[in-house]
Amino acid sequence: MENLALWKRALAEFSAVFLLASIGLMTVATALTTGAYGLFELSIAFGFAITVMVVVSAAVSGGHFNPAITIMLASFRRFPWRDVPVYIAAQISGGVLGALVLYFFFSGPIRAFEAASKITRGQPNSSLSGMIFACYSPNPAIAAAQKWPLNIINTPTAVLAEAFATFILAIVIFAAVDTRNSFAPSLPLFALWIGFIIAFIIMVEAPLTMACINPARDLGPRIAITVLGWGAAAFPGVGRPWWVWTVGPILGALVGGAAWSFVFGRFLTPRPVDLEAAGVQADRLETPTPGGDPHRHGSDEDEGDRTSRP
Repeated sequence: MENLALWKRALAEFSAVFLLASIGLMTVATALTTGAYGLFELSIAFGFAITVMVVVSAAVSGGHFNPAITIMLASFRRFPWRDVPVYIAAQISGGVLGALVLYFFFSGPIRAFEAASKITRGQPNSSLSGMIFACYSPNPAIAAAQKWPLNIINTPTAVLAEAFATFILAIVIFAAVDTRNSFAPSLPLFALWIGFIIAFIIMVEAPLTMACINPARDLGPRIAITVLGWGAAAFPGVGRPWWVWTVGPILGALVGGAAWSFVFGRFLTPRPVDLEAAGVQADRLETPTPGGDPHRHGSDEDEGDRTSRP
């Protein structure tokens, strides 16, 4: 994938996060404005959106679509640092445009929901509509239903919750890309795997911090709603400050990468060689070509290639 031009890989990352912030967050918009489904159904729908993103981008860019994952992979020499700024810029830009497209389609239902709920954009209570796009802690919809006070989750706890969730995601990703792991999935299975893992994380962590685990998923749409009227409810945010959903995932991804590299990954050994397949290959090399010297196993060019290799 690194042989592809950087702009092509960046475009794939942009497209993936664009889909996340449009069709992905559209699940939140539908759930909130219509009450059509709850947290479980929303989590599954969002997980399928993640699967679509992986299918669209993974074969081109590696399917990061998450600055925390990009930084983690670069930190553990799985991705070049020189490409990190371009990837992150593409990811956040995709989040901005995706959120604007989502608002274009859902502006009517969102305004109707705000009017029915007596929400004034830019005021603290506008987090209840802003949560369609950005993340808040605690989850405004669940907090309102359960009558939770705003301080039920403090800032350090919110950072650690995001870090822990991203820690789990990072370990899963490292397990999937480690060539020594005999249970590592193919790309289609990897897409489903990641979708289901993220759906599970949303199910269990959404009440606390809305389970962002991706700075681009929060920061891009948060930038968009700043210009759409949410103002201070976007930056600095309501309750917990906006940077919780940037710092927490990055910390969690780095710890998860370290846990796999220095602990869990150490338990693996290189995959055993398929001796039967190796024997067949050896027999082919030993079989002389018609009219050729039976004592030679390749052309002069092949011999030169072999001697020139380290």
